[in-house]
Amino acid sequence: MAIQKSEIESGIATAIISAIILAVLLLCGMTAHRNEMDEGILVSFGDALDGFGVQEAVATSVRPVSSPQPTPPEVMPDEKLMTQDDEQSVALDEERKRKKREEEARLAEERRLREEEVARQEEERRLREAEEARIAAERAARADAVKSLAGNAFSKTGEGQGETTGASMQGNPAGHGSAGGNSWSLSGRDMVSRFYKPTYSSNEEGRIVISIRVDEKGNVTSAAIANGTTISDRALREASLEAAKKNKFSSGNGVAIGTITYNFILN
Repeated sequence: MAIQKSEIESGIATAIISAIILAVLLLCGMTAHRNEMDEGILVSFGDALDGFGVQEAVATSVRPVSSPQPTPPEVMPDEKLMTQDDEQSVALDEERKRKKREEEARLAEERRLREEEVARQEEERRLREAEEARIAAERAARADAVKSLAGNAFSKTGEGQGETTGASMQGNPAGHGSAGGNSWSLSGRDMVSRFYKPTYSSNEEGRIVISIRVDEKGNVTSAAIANGTTISDRALREASLEAAKKNKFSSGNGVAIGTITYNFILN
């Protein structure tokens, strides 16, 4: 279909008009309406270079600035840190202390046992000697009983004080002797002193048998009341013990055990 000439002209006219309108709009500009805001107050912070005016050189004194002293390192206290080696050392010290305590306890126990053993042996020796003295005294008492000596008496003064009379037996090789109704028995020994008799004030009748222990020099080292004694008067017994210890016998080998018998009658 053929385009009409009038249509072509209309199109050209329309294009020209549109171009003119667009050009006007571009030239005049299109601005949007903005609400005007209140303007603020201008504040100068002094950082603008043009606000200093003319600067004049001013002489200023320069204060020397000392360089800062180096800060000494902080000295930490010497604290021993517990390490595994320290723990082992403490454990070893405790072990040594424990062993030392155990050793001291063991030595103390051994010392106590030794002392007890010495005391036990001493007690056994004492009991053995006492038994030997008792047996010897019994033998002497039986020998005296067999003899049945008549007229065994102490002659006393009028005040009741006195000693037995008669000469003591000395040099008897059998180790026996008698004097004034009193007797002694010490195997292998002779009496070398006078026969000492007790001084007493009691009025008693009976017999006191003294078990004696004589050393190698002939001295009476101990005396004790033995079996066969029939008098319980304590003073008379003590006097008889003291008298028995004064007697002196001949020397010999080792220790000798025997008896001394004192007989008493009523006034």
